[in-house]
This record gives sequence, structure tokens and C-alpha cells, in this order.
Amino acid sequence: MESVFKFWQHVEDRVKRLMPIQVFPAVVKEVDEDLRTCTVRINDNVDFEDVRLYAVIDDSLSGFCLIPAIDSTVLVARIANGNDLHVVSFSEVDKVLGTIGDKTEIAIDEASLTYKFDKTEIAVKSAEVTAKIDGVELEVKENKVKIKADEIAFNGGEKGELINIDDLTGKINELVDVFNKHTHTIKPISVPASGLTSPAGAVTGSATTASVGVPAPDSSASRLDKKDYKDDKIKH
Repeated sequence: MESVFKFWQHVEDRVKRLMPIQVFPAVVKEVDEDLRTCTVRINDNVDFEDVRLYAVIDDSLSGFCLIPAIDSTVLVARIANGNDLHVVSFSEVDKVLGTIGDKTEIAIDEASLTYKFDKTEIAVKSAEVTAKIDGVELEVKENKVKIKADEIAFNGGEKGELINIDDLTGKINELVDVFNKHTHTIKPISVPASGLTSPAGAVTGSATTASVGVPAPDSSASRLDKKDYKDDKIKH
């Protein structure tokens, strides 16, 4: 029985010597994100190039791919016991890339997430979000929200349109200026001279008043300043 065990052990040793190692650890030295390949190094001096991070080497195909960090350790396996290699396990990932069909793309790294679908593009970073959707732009950054669109509605837009504050201020100030400069003259009028007699006791004709000028108001109205009534928190 012992002889049979030794025989198979001998066969196993021979097979190991004849067959290349199927899976081995290596250190990532370079990464090609477009082709989804990398260069790995073993024993500090032997490099293997074009190691696949994806099923095939083709930047036009869809699918998901992990991008390893430089100088991180990966496990590399042989494809069909040949010289083509691919990474089967990662110790540290820098980025995740993904494409689905012709219109959907996603990229995730330590600092950001980017999503694209047809005419929609969304980017998320620390304390910052930007979105572009078929001509509409949204940015949330530094406690501010900026929106660029042909039409914007808050809470359903049931209360109607907001005002254009500069135009409103200008129109009201036109009225203030007219009021502050306002003067007019009362036209002369003729009144009957009833009750008026001459020294001889005869009734005179009629008396005519002189023109009377009305001066401008003693106190002027203050011109409007939009800072007195604008809301800094909402702009359009």
C-alpha cells in the first residue's frame, strides 16, 4: 500500500514540474484602462505584460472591469494553461469601470462616481453633485444650488412666475422720480364780479385770477433699492 502511495506522489511531483504554475501572486506595475490590461511583476525582476483585467483585450466591448492599484498584489492565472494571463483576485482596487450596451457607462473611484446614459450625465464628488440632462444643468456645490433650464418650477409652480427684480426696481423708480419732480400750474380762471361795486356804486365786470404755480412736494420719496426686498436665497 505504501508503494502505491509513493507511486502517485511521484506522478504528482512529475506533473507539477512539467506543468506551469496555474495561479501565482504578482505586483501591479502599470495599468492600461482603455485596453483593460496591466503589467505585473514577480520575483522583483520578471514582468508579464498585457495581463487581462477583462475577458478580452478590446476597448470597444461592454462589461465591468476592476482597475487595480499600482503596487498592489493580485493573483494571476493562466488561460487554458497557456501564456495568456488574467487577474482573478485583487488586494486593492483604484477604480471600477462599467459599460452596458452602447449608452450606459459608469466609473467609480475613491473620489467620485460618474454615470452616463444617452443624454444624461451625473457626477458625484465629496460635497459636490453635477447633472446634465438633455440641455438642463444642475450643480450643487458650496452650499449653493445652480440650475440652468428653459423653465423652472418650485413646488409645482402654482403661484405663478417670479419677478425680474431689476426690471421691477427700474419701473418703480421711474414713478418715484416723476413724483419727486412733480409741479404744475393752475390755469387762470375768470369769476363773476358779483358783489363788487365801483366807488360810484356801479357793478363792475368780472375779475380774473392770476396763474398759480404748485411747488414740488416738501419731502421726497426715497428711490427703491432691490437689496431692501430681494431674497438672496433664491435667484432665477
